[in-house]
Amino acid sequence: MNTPIIRQMFVVSSMLLAGISTGGIMAVPSVMLQQLKKNDSLIEIDLDTESWIASVHGFAGIPSILIPYLMQFWGRSFGFRFSCLAVLIGWITLCFANSSLVIIIAEIFQGAGVKSLLLVGMVIISEMVEPKIRNQSIALYGVIQTFVVLIIHTAGNYVHWKTISLTMCFPLSLAIIFTFIYPESPAWLAYKGRFEESKKSFVWLRGKNKESLVEMNALFTAQRDFLRMEMSTKYSNRSKPLMRMLWRKISARDFYLPIFHMFVLQSCYYWSGNLLIVVYAINLVGKVIDDSDSAFVAMILIDIAFIIGNVSCPILLRYFGNKTIMLPGGALSILFLLCTSAVLYLQEIGTIASDSTLCLYFLVGFMVCSSTAVYMIPFGVTTEIVPLRHRDVAGSFFIIIMSVSYTTSLKVAPYLIIHLGIYGIFLLYAAILTCCLLWVWKYVPETRNKTLQNIEEHFIKSNIDSRIVDEEINENVHLNNIK
Repeated sequence: MNTPIIRQMFVVSSMLLAGISTGGIMAVPSVMLQQLKKNDSLIEIDLDTESWIASVHGFAGIPSILIPYLMQFWGRSFGFRFSCLAVLIGWITLCFANSSLVIIIAEIFQGAGVKSLLLVGMVIISEMVEPKIRNQSIALYGVIQTFVVLIIHTAGNYVHWKTISLTMCFPLSLAIIFTFIYPESPAWLAYKGRFEESKKSFVWLRGKNKESLVEMNALFTAQRDFLRMEMSTKYSNRSKPLMRMLWRKISARDFYLPIFHMFVLQSCYYWSGNLLIVVYAINLVGKVIDDSDSAFVAMILIDIAFIIGNVSCPILLRYFGNKTIMLPGGALSILFLLCTSAVLYLQEIGTIASDSTLCLYFLVGFMVCSSTAVYMIPFGVTTEIVPLRHRDVAGSFFIIIMSVSYTTSLKVAPYLIIHLGIYGIFLLYAAILTCCLLWVWKYVPETRNKTLQNIEEHFIKSNIDSRIVDEEINENVHLNNIK
């Protein structure tokens, strides 16, 4: 029995339990909006309120920019518990909601927690799971979400959204309990200079095989060098202006380049149309297919396609790299978007019958490909490429980009559909996804089977500013002379 693998999977299981709740956050707005529009609903909504209910999770996540700093100072487990607690408060509030305002307040708590939860969860997996199964573990987070989306969309036809909200509280509570059982991240402990604790945590998680010990020694060496450099930098920075120190940090290649990669990678998902279809599933399919019963069946088919794509992702990651999956899958997604746009346009001008289901087939194909290629892989790569010492500031950027992209893409979607038509918005998504994938193909490094230290060295060693190198050498020489 491979005990280290079992222990790593136990850590991953707490993330997957949280993933159940985040999947619920994605699916419940669609069910809620459908039920609130019924004549017997006590809560009335208009188009503006509808768009806020669907999208408020995004902007609500912006205050969570403080979580990466708390996580960097107090530890990964603390950040995870705090995020879970915020989502839990949101679900409980939703259970007692009696107006659209209370619903939005509940979703603000959910949004604040779920954005940081995704970041903290990905960081924990990337730091505590070995490289061989790291990408598959991250992809499983998306798989569990898709199953929850299908279950909730199906149950939404028979179960009240408040009952679903109550159910979502249980896996979150269990996830919090699990964090008190496994140790803190060894990478974070090494970052804080607590090497003895880090060693115990690393051995508990990874065992004492040769590969693990080599990786642990590389981690300790890098962090000791970083801590020495931090000491020398603090000594020399006493006479330097604050703005110069800030500029030095943000102008470092291993800071600004991963941040821009982060923006492009997240845009692959948020501006591809996948999120739009998941959140607005019932309403969107209803615009394409007139019959309500057929629209419900179509929505279930799209959810099944969503699951097929996400289940395929971790399987493919066993044999192929992130970019090898992301680029061809993204290209097929673009093709299906263009075909969907063309069919919808031809339906609008009367060339194809308005009751044709041809568009549905293309949407199913798009959901399979996009869920495989751009649903979880971009987020996993994003957390892998950020160096350990920048994970506080970069984590805040992660949440800001994610929050603004989530809300903006969903908030403007109903208005884009009104002004561009459904075919126009799919054409727009195809253009954006094309630009993003070209950047990923040209500039984003492959991370499969690489340690975090190897990935970090890609950004540091490729193109370091010689002036900074000389300055750091002089500072280290000065420190040695003092010793």
